[in-house]
Amino acid sequence: MPNEVARELAMIKYKDIGFFICNSQSMFSGIFIRRIIEGMSPALNKNRFQLILQPVKIGEADYLQLARKNKIDGIILVNTYYRDKGLLGLIAEDFPLVVIGKMENKNIAQVDIDNFSAAGEVVNYLANLGHKKISMIIHGPLAYYAVKNRLEGYKKALIENEIPVREDYIVQGNFSEESGYMAMQKLLSLKDKPTAVFAGNDLIAYGAIQAIKDAGFSIPKDMSIIGFDDDLFSRYQQPPLTTMNLPAAGLAEKAVTLLIEQMKNKNQPKSQIILPTHLSIRYSCRKLS
Repeated sequence: MPNEVARELAMIKYKDIGFFICNSQSMFSGIFIRRIIEGMSPALNKNRFQLILQPVKIGEADYLQLARKNKIDGIILVNTYYRDKGLLGLIAEDFPLVVIGKMENKNIAQVDIDNFSAAGEVVNYLANLGHKKISMIIHGPLAYYAVKNRLEGYKKALIENEIPVREDYIVQGNFSEESGYMAMQKLLSLKDKPTAVFAGNDLIAYGAIQAIKDAGFSIPKDMSIIGFDDDLFSRYQQPPLTTMNLPAAGLAEKAVTLLIEQMKNKNQPKSQIILPTHLSIRYSCRKLS
């Protein structure tokens, strides 16, 4: 009997799912990516799917060729960006595909959050605390949908709160703690310093926090700061970081579900799903008197 069971298991055909990650430099340092993988695991294991990690460089990937080369049955793509030509071959072949993020093409199944509104909520929170000098450290290149949408939401909310949009308060990061540190140094070097900082993701916030402390300033007494992701380490910062909660596990689970539906039925409608976010309020911001 044990030998028969072993033979049956050996004959089971696993499906291979490609997890294509744009901006591969942060593939393992990015906590968001790890949370996505963890969120996929239960559904993948239940359906006997194997996950193949495939880092790709922005603007250089032929997704269809990679899928065929690695004998991949379906793709989940994360970190979407504008004018991604790699998607054209997948769309032409009607290849099973779900993106975690936003795409302009409605013929692609998508799972995302409303980055624009979430960024606006961050600014509204700071404005309600009395802050008028609110800066932003952008967490990556503006070619990425999420990055651009968060910046646009930040600017729109400033205008709605009758706060001037100052270009010297907007500094570029590159997904990493180090870039957050250097960006915060630029903000601290300004003669008219901001009183609050919106970091485009939590890794950026961690670097900014260290830069603030190294400059001899205190959080939130001298500078308020908010992140975006609400990863595990945000609550263990000193002080614990106020941050926008990004439901990584929910995005991952929905993406796997949509992909399985496509693999079973290629005529399945291409859904666009938006999951809710919320601000996790902790101790890194203060009300101005």
